[in-house]
Amino acid sequence: MTDTGTCSNAVFNCKAGNYCPTNSSTAVNCLSCSEDMIYGQSCYCEDSKPIYNCQECEDNKCSKCVLTTFLQNNKCINCPLYCDTCANANSCITCSEGYEKNPQTGLCELFCKKEDDCMPVGDDFGNLPILLVQQCIENCASCTSTTTCDFCDPDGYITTIDGQCTETCENIQNGQYCEDGVAKSCVIGLTSQCKCGNAQYCASCNTTGAKCETCLPNMKFNTFGTCEDCNDGFSSVNGNCIACTQSQMAACTCSTALNCSTCNNDMSKCKTCIHNFDPSGPIPCAKCKDKFFEDTSANIRKCTACSANCTVCSSNSICTACDDGFSIINKQCVACTINQATACTCQTAKNCSTCDNDTSKCKTCITNFDPSITTPCENCVAGFFKDTTSGTDTCTACSVNCTTCSSSSICTACNDGFSVQNDKCEKKCTKTDGNCTTNQICDIICKDCTGNCATCEGTIEKCTTCKAGFGLENQQCLACQSGCANCADDKNICKVCKDGFLAKEGICTACDGKKTEKCTCGEAVNCATCDTSDQPKCGHCIIGYQKADDDSCSVCSDGYLMIKMVCTKCESNCATCSKSLDKCDTCANQHTMSIKYTCEKNCSTVLEDGNACIGTESAACGSEGQITECKCSGAKNCLTCNASKTKCGSCLSGYKLEADECKNCEDGAVKIGDYCFAPRKESGNLSGGAVAGIVIAVLVVVGAVGGGIAYYFIKKGKK
Repeated sequence: MTDTGTCSNAVFNCKAGNYCPTNSSTAVNCLSCSEDMIYGQSCYCEDSKPIYNCQECEDNKCSKCVLTTFLQNNKCINCPLYCDTCANANSCITCSEGYEKNPQTGLCELFCKKEDDCMPVGDDFGNLPILLVQQCIENCASCTSTTTCDFCDPDGYITTIDGQCTETCENIQNGQYCEDGVAKSCVIGLTSQCKCGNAQYCASCNTTGAKCETCLPNMKFNTFGTCEDCNDGFSSVNGNCIACTQSQMAACTCSTALNCSTCNNDMSKCKTCIHNFDPSGPIPCAKCKDKFFEDTSANIRKCTACSANCTVCSSNSICTACDDGFSIINKQCVACTINQATACTCQTAKNCSTCDNDTSKCKTCITNFDPSITTPCENCVAGFFKDTTSGTDTCTACSVNCTTCSSSSICTACNDGFSVQNDKCEKKCTKTDGNCTTNQICDIICKDCTGNCATCEGTIEKCTTCKAGFGLENQQCLACQSGCANCADDKNICKVCKDGFLAKEGICTACDGKKTEKCTCGEAVNCATCDTSDQPKCGHCIIGYQKADDDSCSVCSDGYLMIKMVCTKCESNCATCSKSLDKCDTCANQHTMSIKYTCEKNCSTVLEDGNACIGTESAACGSEGQITECKCSGAKNCLTCNASKTKCGSCLSGYKLEADECKNCEDGAVKIGDYCFAPRKESGNLSGGAVAGIVIAVLVVVGAVGGGIAYYFIKKGKK
């Protein structure tokens, strides 16, 4: 933290660029010089060397002074009396309230508001174009008394401490003062200041002649050891300390009190105030009078009038309270009207839109307040309640069909055809009007079934059916077993499990990932587990299924075929099948595809080249009954091998031999999967089975006819 130094009213140890913020004897840290500094505070342009009323420094010299002072020769000099800002000791820029700048003198003067209050201006008093309040003494430029001068004509005159004008002197030396244009040695009781170097308001000089030894009458040393503070009961006017008067505009020194025009008897606080400050408060003159606000933008402390009809304001444009008959609209006080939404001020009455004749009560109300009751606008009209949650009273509508309520959720009376139920207005019903839904019964109003009932009968507690996840038992709906989504009529027998559970004999257990059991995962089917990031989807599929592109378990795994929307395992010898369960596309391990489109079990784990399996035995290739390929080293689909037994000598039916290889199908063969099959030959003759069938049929017919004839003759012979 930067060391800024410390200070008090007796210690001046601030570092350059800082000022002392206190006038007390208690030492505090110095603060950086800024525009927030006020009259009486001093920026240090060098370590431990303050310049009274300086606000900014540059190159160890003062470059800017606080308001009501101006810079001259590295010092901040007081502006002329009643001058808020000035260019020099002879020219004001802006004036204090109630004063105006005289265009001829450049000073701020008190002008008449009406002619009857004024005294005529004589030729000896500046020849002003307008009337002054009173005549000034000779050579006075500005005064508030006919016997003393506040500020003498700067052209050749200086103002004495007792308010007189005396001629200026030339070549005045340290230890001298000016009297009627003549420099004289300083003596006790001077009314004109003694020259002591650059020090001001001295009555006598110290031994060096550069500083004050004593101050002019009614002045005292300030915390910086200079004569610039007035004694209690006096106020500073152009560097002179003048006895305070009730009508003065400048603040009177009254110990530590602020904004005084005169002091009380012990000089400890204000008796009267300047600029419309209020003397009647707990601390006199600390606050403004009613209808005034403290104007912090002014160079001096003063109270400025609020806007018209405003009783309390924080600025001329922001009003917070109005006269009776007015209300705040856009931060200003506007005359009240019947239809306005903002409350009108009517003494202590509330919620008025306009006042009664004596302004003590409401004549009309703001929106939805009732003017007809004993205390007009105190309460809301029917169907509304008074809401104070926002800090101001408003009437808020009750809930639908409610005529009286204490809040939006608590109704105490309803429209005809409705009844208060649980603080709400519910429509009345009859058991035959059909207004109640399936999960309600009619009991004055439609009442919802309770206790997890889906439907009920007689009373709302007697369930007839239950909501999902509950089962019916003794007209009550009890929670289904853990993991069960719907147990319907019996809480112990689950019909539908929750996601992540599977059903076993009516009991739901957590899915364990066994691929033989279906897990419930929303609408998804054939799941072994659920997707943990998205429960309605499968994580893994049960045996026989695999995931499709949409992540559903709707595609059969290898070795399974979809039969009637169910993946069914192919014949055990097959690795895959696509036409039927017993027709293999590829064969299982230790099985080989035959020319009959069947997978035959291998007869040996190691088959010698030149041999093939015929049934369960190994035989030379080309033997009768051979229906599987011959082993010819690595060659495929051979019927027999070539001489070296490394390639095919001939091919199985359905293949053609090309360059000792059986890779391609012969003409007319059918290719199924990776295999070729010879077409089935159609015979023109009847098969043996067909012939046998015909013979049997003929014999049956002949036997039937013969038996009929024999029966006829036997019957005839008996007659």
